[in-house]
Amino acid sequence: MTPEESPRPPLTLGLDAGGSGTKWTLARRGVPVARGVVPPLTAALLGTGAGQQTLQTLADALPERPAAIHAGLPGLSAGSAAAHTAQNALAEALNLSPDRVSVEGDLDLAYRAHLTPGAGILLYAGTGSIAYHVTRAGEVVRAGGRGYRLGDDGGGFSLGRAALRWLTDRLDEGEVPASPLAAEISDVTGWLDWDTLRAFTYGMPGAAAIASLAPAVGRAADGGDRVALALLDEAARALADLARRVRGRVGPLPVTATGGALRVSPHFPALLARHLPGVTVRHRDHSEAAARVALGMLRENDVDLM
Repeated sequence: MTPEESPRPPLTLGLDAGGSGTKWTLARRGVPVARGVVPPLTAALLGTGAGQQTLQTLADALPERPAAIHAGLPGLSAGSAAAHTAQNALAEALNLSPDRVSVEGDLDLAYRAHLTPGAGILLYAGTGSIAYHVTRAGEVVRAGGRGYRLGDDGGGFSLGRAALRWLTDRLDEGEVPASPLAAEISDVTGWLDWDTLRAFTYGMPGAAAIASLAPAVGRAADGGDRVALALLDEAARALADLARRVRGRVGPLPVTATGGALRVSPHFPALLARHLPGVTVRHRDHSEAAARVALGMLRENDVDLM
């Protein structure tokens, strides 16, 4: 057998699913060979037509079939009935045995990507927000993460909502603002009249539409817009408060902050550091971490990794 004909090590697939999109990494021996993003996927979506379509889109996007999968999914806990359902759905979509698929909550995946149990507090600001600590015994201590209807202050949804509230308050006063923030909002929504804003805000279910305005707030802040900077400062205060709530229960552990919302502007992590001295802002690919978990699963099953 020539080197070209020799079998290659098996591929593993890692999924970092969420309400704004699902990142995937295909890796060989832990080294990424392909990456991509497909539509949102959550535990609740798996049983819907949209969820099935996302799984099909994922299967079509992969250049090769993986030997194992690990996924972090919002809305489930490892070992739960929902996790079992998700495991089977992923296995069926990618033509794998269920014992080659493992799942956990998206926050558990994020925590393992940045910290080891007991080592610190993860402050996550994506579409939503949460402060999350996993003890050495595996117990979870958290603050926030209640969803956009109850909280998520400091995350992308709350930034977008705050921007729309500011804008609609101006409209109520008979003013159509001509500021950088207003221009950025208009670029996303299509215009600044109420009919357009209403269709944008309520035309898409869930939090995705409003959260999509968070980068607009960041761009306006980068342009010196005072209102946008104030909105980022308010969000930073909310995130710092979440971390302090968890610190009050577990002690003065270091805080690592991550998540897409913190990428909207360099002002955001700087403001967070002002309200939460000592915080480390760090971004890692959680789907890559998931692919490494899948590799560990193969090793535990004594699969030949060559």
